[in-house]
Amino acid sequence: MFNVNSSFYKFLTELQNKLDTEFNLHALSETACLLSANETPVSIVYYLSDSDKRIQVDTDTRCIHVDEDLWITRPDLLLNRIAALAGKAKRIYARDTVAARIDKGVAMAFQQAHHLQVALPGKYRYGLFHKGDLVAIAVFSGGRKMNNQPDDYRSFELLRFCHKQGVQVVGGFSKLIDAFQQAFHPGDIMTYADKDWSDGDSYRKIGFSIAGETEPQRFWINTHTKQRYDEHTLPEEIKKVPPHARKTQGYTPIQNSGSIKLIKVSP
Repeated sequence: MFNVNSSFYKFLTELQNKLDTEFNLHALSETACLLSANETPVSIVYYLSDSDKRIQVDTDTRCIHVDEDLWITRPDLLLNRIAALAGKAKRIYARDTVAARIDKGVAMAFQQAHHLQVALPGKYRYGLFHKGDLVAIAVFSGGRKMNNQPDDYRSFELLRFCHKQGVQVVGGFSKLIDAFQQAFHPGDIMTYADKDWSDGDSYRKIGFSIAGETEPQRFWINTHTKQRYDEHTLPEEIKKVPPHARKTQGYTPIQNSGSIKLIKVSP
């Protein structure tokens, strides 16, 4: 039986209001619950903070995995991202936008406001502007030389891509990639798709190919503040505590689904 708490009930209530639909609940364990609705193209597995691993489910819809700490710390962003996947965001077409380079400060501020993961500065940053409003960005690394490739071959990494909350730029991802390719002529662009949210299909549609998968990553949640850490960002006093003993210090582990590695090779 799923251990329902007040935080989950608030999430469920606000999610149903946001999507204007009622979800069915199916307990997967004491700490995980599946939410699904016939008329909604996404299903959600919601995990309480003491869930230690992902549960894979078979659904006919896109299944995303949501951790309680993200709901508590970034509720609006989480709901807006789910709504966008469910087709409830404002749609803007890429042909009505202008692609342009943006500076680090703008890119960092946009990520902090509109992306669930940690903001990254990257080296090259592009944005899409709609009537002067920044509605989507992509952040890229510098070029890297690759073994067994010509001296002028460079591989770049797409580090971040995100839309403005409540907005979906149709064709925006492709337009940003095209703008970068036209400017830098990369040998390839590599990126990782978070399996908690994506099966890589949107990447494959614009020419990326699956090159492998990464193992699930472990994070640590401060049970009092719900702040999330990876091993490198933990407070120094917690790093010194063996992992099996960190729960006694108020830090509980969670584990994501891993990532899909994708590569787009230039023609």
